[in-house]
Amino acid sequence: MQKYISVLTAKQAKWFLSSFFIVISWFNTAAHAAVSPIPLLVEQCLSYSFPTKPFDNSTESDTQAVILERNLIGFFNLNDRIKYYRQFPLSYADRELLLQCQLYLADGLALFFNSAKFQSIQFGLADSDDPRIKALALRLSRLAKNTNAPKYKAQLHTAQAAFKQGVSSQSLSLNFLNDQCQLNDNNEESTVDFNGSLASYLIKQPSQSCRQLVWQAYQTRASSHNKAPLARIVDLRQQRARQAGFLDYSHQQLHEQWLSTPELVAQFLNAQTQAINIAPWNLGIALSQAQPAKVKSISSKLWLQKIATELETFAIAISPVNDNVYRVWLGGRLLGDIYLTEGKKIQIKPIRQLVVGQQFGQFELMLKPELNRYQQQSALIDAVASIIVQLASGQKFYLPNTIGETKDTAKIDTFWLQLYLKDQLMPALKQDNREAILQQYAKQLQVFRAKVALNSYLADNSPIRFDLNQAFTQAFGAQWDQIEDAAYTFSAIVFEGPLYYQKSWQKALANYIYQSTKDCQNQKLVFDYLVVNEPANDIASILQQLLGEPVTNDSLIKRTQHGFNPQDQHPRRCTILRQ
Repeated sequence: MQKYISVLTAKQAKWFLSSFFIVISWFNTAAHAAVSPIPLLVEQCLSYSFPTKPFDNSTESDTQAVILERNLIGFFNLNDRIKYYRQFPLSYADRELLLQCQLYLADGLALFFNSAKFQSIQFGLADSDDPRIKALALRLSRLAKNTNAPKYKAQLHTAQAAFKQGVSSQSLSLNFLNDQCQLNDNNEESTVDFNGSLASYLIKQPSQSCRQLVWQAYQTRASSHNKAPLARIVDLRQQRARQAGFLDYSHQQLHEQWLSTPELVAQFLNAQTQAINIAPWNLGIALSQAQPAKVKSISSKLWLQKIATELETFAIAISPVNDNVYRVWLGGRLLGDIYLTEGKKIQIKPIRQLVVGQQFGQFELMLKPELNRYQQQSALIDAVASIIVQLASGQKFYLPNTIGETKDTAKIDTFWLQLYLKDQLMPALKQDNREAILQQYAKQLQVFRAKVALNSYLADNSPIRFDLNQAFTQAFGAQWDQIEDAAYTFSAIVFEGPLYYQKSWQKALANYIYQSTKDCQNQKLVFDYLVVNEPANDIASILQQLLGEPVTNDSLIKRTQHGFNPQDQHPRRCTILRQ
């Protein structure tokens, strides 16, 4: 394996970081400061100009790629900075300025993709034999194809916003016409009205038939808000797909994925369907009766130190600069900084992406002071793993560092690292633990919703459409009387669409990789192949390196379903140790 590309050694970086950190610290806290940084950011944004002059045809592809990266790194950083500031509560004026900046950058990018400059770049990069440049060319091509006309974007985004708003309301107000489903509050007189959350009602209501009735009524309320926006979105996307020569939007979206056809996605979803026999309206009762996994309460910073110790296996070093800033290294190569802030929930806020040879990465990690539940400790592992994967990517171009080869393989490395760290640090869940029940339910809900999303964008006469009544009963052991309401109850159906399956697929594949390689002594080699991937190998090559033989999408679907059953288990051979 090639050596890591060096950016700065620790000694060379010392002077640079002393001044660099002061600037970055100002940016990191500026959103909270009295003087808004937004006007300065927008000024920089509106002064940015995309390159327009074509390359000389004699310029070599690797030189073209480096020049392009230097030209576009400003655009990428501005775009990331906008996303970062949009997460904070802003004044109306600042929100309008950021929107103006976003529109300017989006229009500029669309014009760039239609320019002679970009055409010459595409021709130049296509002739390269360097896998890293091929990876860059693939991402550029995908971005260019996904740049939609302004009118289409405006229509789509308006309908998506309307749909999301219809889903977002979580309050519940019921007016019961009879006494059957009313709640008694502390043995007092029955209440005719109930105002609260759906979850509160479902936990308090002892009658299963009443829980089912109210849950289904709540889902129907979503359909009344969202039927028209979803119909508009589906119509817009089907028209665009047919204009591009595809049978429907599902076929268009899937043809560039690892699971490249609706038939393969359907095969995977059917393979992942399991009968948990817990209906959604009974989940609250089931969880309240189950025992939580026992963990010892620990401070977030001490838990972070324990995670850092486990990461040393991969030559990752996380060292404190002060109480709120941690610096991350990989084998002596500086990757970037993590800024710790206190909040009500664990959350990652990317500030700037690492690009080897160009810039260091920066992330804000919001923490709860104390972690006293399994889910909280698990959430911090997930967050740190996500940051490390983004910082450790060994690519010298921004796009391969931030966009996967396909959307449905982009986060396999993150899910693999999360599994590894949890196996080292977390207690094994028992089948009847509250957390295990919730995980099983969440998995089946994702699988069911993926079936709903795929159906919604298939042609009406498609032979592979799911019978949703059957799909719901197979997983949850109950009937949903108005199953057609399922399409109107989750926002991802209008954003991810038929790609909603991708999280379930990547988790299943990451688990198969982890189970196949966890007995190997050299876990750093797994990390280098899957996470760092300095040579920019494609996903098929990586899987072959890790699993020891060529794989196909069909064979991987079967392995994720049966790979560790005693009767048809694939052997664990640690073939990577021979490399």
